Amino acid sequence: MYIKNETVSNSRLTIVTGHYGAGKTNFAVNLALYLKENARDDLITIADLDIVNPYFRTADFKKLFADSGIRLAVSDFANGSLDVPALNLDMRAALSQSERLIIDVGGDPEGARVLGRFSPIIRQFDYEMIYVINCRRYLTETAGQAVALMREIEKSSGGLRVTKLFNNSHLGKETTKEVIEESIPFAEEVSRLTGLPLLEFPVKVYVKPIWEL
Repeated sequence: MYIKNETVSNSRLTIVTGHYGAGKTNFAVNLALYLKENARDDLITIADLDIVNPYFRTADFKKLFADSGIRLAVSDFANGSLDVPALNLDMRAALSQSERLIIDVGGDPEGARVLGRFSPIIRQFDYEMIYVINCRRYLTETAGQAVALMREIEKSSGGLRVTKLFNNSHLGKETTKEVIEESIPFAEEVSRLTGLPLLEFPVKVYVKPIWEL
C-alpha cells in the first residue's frame, strides 16, 4: 500500500524524535520558523528536551529564535545526567492557551524517556509525533531497522505514538540530489511497514557539525 505524503498539520503540539544524528533538531528549528511565518496569530514555543546530546540542540539557537519572535523553553539540567529534567514551561497552560508548541526530544529510546513525565498531559491534547528517519545513519540503514527503533522510542516515551514520518536522509555537506533520490524507496518502505504518512516539508540547514562551523 502506498501512503500519500502530507503537509504540516494544525496540531498545537508537535513532538520531534528519531535516531541520533538523523536531523531532529534541524527539522525542529525549521518547523518553528515555518509556523511563526504561517501561523501569525499563535505564540510559537519550542521546548528543548534533549538532555542527551550536548552538540546539536535547539538551545543553541537562542538568538535566531529571539529575533524571530519564537519562545524557547530549556530544561534546567540540559546536557546533564538526570533522568527527569526540570522544564521551564507549564505545558498544560501553554497548550490550553492555544499556543503552538514544538518539543525537540533527544535521540533514540534513551532520549525519549523524558517524554514519559509529560505523557499524561500530552495525551489530553491533539498531538503530532514526527519520527525523523535517515538511512545514512548507523542502525537505521534499512526500513526494518528504522521501524524497530521507532517502536522502541514509542515504548520509552510512555506509549505515545508516532503519527508521521519525515525522510531526512543526507550525508552532510556531501549530500547531492542523487543521495536524496536514493533514499526515497527506503522512506516509502518505512511508510508501508508502519502505515504512517510521509511529511513533505522543505528544510534549510541551520544545524551543522562543530567541525563545519
